[in-house]
Amino acid sequence: MPNSSRSSLFNLVAAFLGIVALLLPPFFLLHAERHRDDREPQRIIAAYLKAAYAHDFKRAFALISNEDRSYKSERAYIREKGPFTGFTLDVASKLAGLIESRTSESTRDGPRLRVKLNLRLPDASSLSPLLFDWDEEKLNRLPKAAQLRILDEIDRLDRKGELKMVEGPEEFALVKEGNSWRIFLDLASGLVINYHATVPDGAGIDAVPLTKQTVVRPGDVFTVAYRVKNQSGKMLTTRIVHRVQPAELRQQIDIVECALLLPVKMPAGQDAEFSTTYMVRSDLPDDAKKLDITYEFQIER
Repeated sequence: MPNSSRSSLFNLVAAFLGIVALLLPPFFLLHAERHRDDREPQRIIAAYLKAAYAHDFKRAFALISNEDRSYKSERAYIREKGPFTGFTLDVASKLAGLIESRTSESTRDGPRLRVKLNLRLPDASSLSPLLFDWDEEKLNRLPKAAQLRILDEIDRLDRKGELKMVEGPEEFALVKEGNSWRIFLDLASGLVINYHATVPDGAGIDAVPLTKQTVVRPGDVFTVAYRVKNQSGKMLTTRIVHRVQPAELRQQIDIVECALLLPVKMPAGQDAEFSTTYMVRSDLPDDAKKLDITYEFQIER
């Protein structure tokens, strides 16, 4: 081949490669961006799952949609969910790191995405003997050496395949906000609960809910706190009766734990907080939109 022809061929190839070189970066960037966008919902769900399992609700709150956050403040969300702290949070976070999830189906509906998962996660209740029945106060007071032994035992159970796991399907909804996906709880269509308190006239006791209203969804577990003060000059023994209105929804709210179901002695002048944890049943009627819970305080004679 003549030198001029060879030179022209080399120039043509070089020009082609130059064009390809200019096109490759945008192509790979676009491909990487699409891949990142495809993976983003699964990453957000995994992060939310781990935060919720670990009772790290400050982190979980940051992953829910702006619309949902407009219905509930971070402070109220964390208080109602009952966050873990200290070593209890460390243990729960360690277990949360063992959660496994696999997407079985995802469907897109405009800005929203529904993702069905098959989950496999540690059975926290099976570890109750090791973790003092998940008594946060006891766990957080343990010496460092005892805490490390608990973490080591969890590692051993995991390595040996002896850590009890639970499996099942779960579905999450997400919404696109700007370039990010967020968990969509749809609190706008939830059940609005109002809290009230009644006290006997002249008994010298004052009680108010720390949160007067909240919004929950079927299946939610939430905690309500009341501040109670003995304003009398003597010891009082009090307990409460839960009043739920409308009455037809009474069976839809289960009491998980209540500090005032049994009589409680309050010294004169004592100011204390008492909590009740409820669960909304998953079969809550679709038309149930409002509920009133009243703490009726009674004085034991």
